[in-house]
Amino acid sequence: MRTSVKKAFIIITALYIAFAVFTPPCFTLSDAQSVAIKTLLDDACRKSGVPGMSVSIVDEDETYYFSSGYANREEALPASEDALYELGSVSKAFTGIGILLLEEQGLLSMNDPVVKYLPWFTLKYRGARVDMQGVTLNNFLYHTSGLVNFNHFLKIPQGNTQDMLKETVEIFVDAELAFLPGERYEYGTMNYDVLGLVIEVVSGQSYEAFMTEQVFRPLGLDNTFLYKEDAQATGHMTQGYRSCFLITLPYDDPDYAGNKPAGYVISSARDMARWMGIQIGIIDDIPDIFREVVRKSHMGNKTVQDVRGMYYAAGWEVNADQTLIEHGGGNPAYRTYVLLFPEEKVAICLLTNGSNTNNRDLAKSIKEIIDGNFPQSYRIDLSHILNILLSIATIVSVLFAVILFILGLRSNRMKDLQTASKKRRRKTIIWLSITIALCVMYVLYSALFRDTWANMLVWIPYSLLPFMISLPLLTTSATWFVYTRHHIHIHKNKHRSIIK
Repeated sequence: MRTSVKKAFIIITALYIAFAVFTPPCFTLSDAQSVAIKTLLDDACRKSGVPGMSVSIVDEDETYYFSSGYANREEALPASEDALYELGSVSKAFTGIGILLLEEQGLLSMNDPVVKYLPWFTLKYRGARVDMQGVTLNNFLYHTSGLVNFNHFLKIPQGNTQDMLKETVEIFVDAELAFLPGERYEYGTMNYDVLGLVIEVVSGQSYEAFMTEQVFRPLGLDNTFLYKEDAQATGHMTQGYRSCFLITLPYDDPDYAGNKPAGYVISSARDMARWMGIQIGIIDDIPDIFREVVRKSHMGNKTVQDVRGMYYAAGWEVNADQTLIEHGGGNPAYRTYVLLFPEEKVAICLLTNGSNTNNRDLAKSIKEIIDGNFPQSYRIDLSHILNILLSIATIVSVLFAVILFILGLRSNRMKDLQTASKKRRRKTIIWLSITIALCVMYVLYSALFRDTWANMLVWIPYSLLPFMISLPLLTTSATWFVYTRHHIHIHKNKHRSIIK
């Protein structure tokens, strides 16, 4: 009997040790960790000038929400887990799920040429038509089509008509590619607009209707939207903001309805927590078909070279062993970042209603706190630094322009009929030429690229426009000053002669 008890004790002890060793660890946030995360978010809001942010953290057993600042500063509406934000390029993972769902339903193959669904869609490389039979849906899913942000992003048109998605894709007919399809991976947001239009053609529904009825609702994402009007009707839509001259101002984005598949899904930290739970496999109450779709969406394209150790999947960047899955998003007045750690069953989503936050760094700092490495401090984003530098440069340029103009007026009052020296005439011509060149460059850029000035001023730091205006003002004042300056010397020389 004693031997049996001893054996039982040994077996129970062994099982306990095995369970403790081989069971994946899960965390429960301590009070100190919660305080550290809240402090980090408050610090980020203060340093970046972004009015508000919302965070959701998921582990196998728990979901945590943190918020800081305001969803709408003017109305003193605090940020919360139910506040709705534009997701930016994090939207691509939803479109990826949508088109892979159609493949799983047998309605298309990702290896199909895009012209099977869009027969009018053609592309060029070095002036020659590309063989479109070799350009597959996978090329757009994995950003290997040759349509890239540097060459094509600013051509995305503004508008909110029902056929805006098709109109957007038509803009890229015969677009000059940066490389031959399949040659390499280079990110281009418009690739997912092409996929969105294919979804419309295959499903027979609008992109918005298909995603809402066949993706969002079946997955239980009841507060995820594609129409801003629907989001605003809930009373939880955040106000977006941009910064100019170190001041954060409300900003309403222009409509880019044709870019919805790539960047204009609207959601909350609460819905994103569920979405992340689906991605890392801890939420079971979804239709079975989505399990395989989600698995496929995490498979990085290894037919091309990785970029900094990451491969592109269906709206996600993944490392080689899929232990890290991530994606960021940035719209003119919003920024988002999602980090997934499938093996750890941990996920983090950060949503902000401003464009100045260093979201990837901030999300990773939250993960450091979760892992017990705190305190963490917020590091200012490069776009915020650029905004500060442009603001300072504009102020300095305007100040110098005013000083030179006043000095020029003073010189002009002392003017003499004598002609300026050749050296001073040369300087005047140089400064005048610089002024004319700047003005011509601005006009030509607008003429050559049509309405891209309008688009560029939406996406670049707001402070760039005043800076660009300040430059010709400065050179004009410099021209005026150099032109009048020689009169001071003439006057002084004549004055000295009289004294002698």
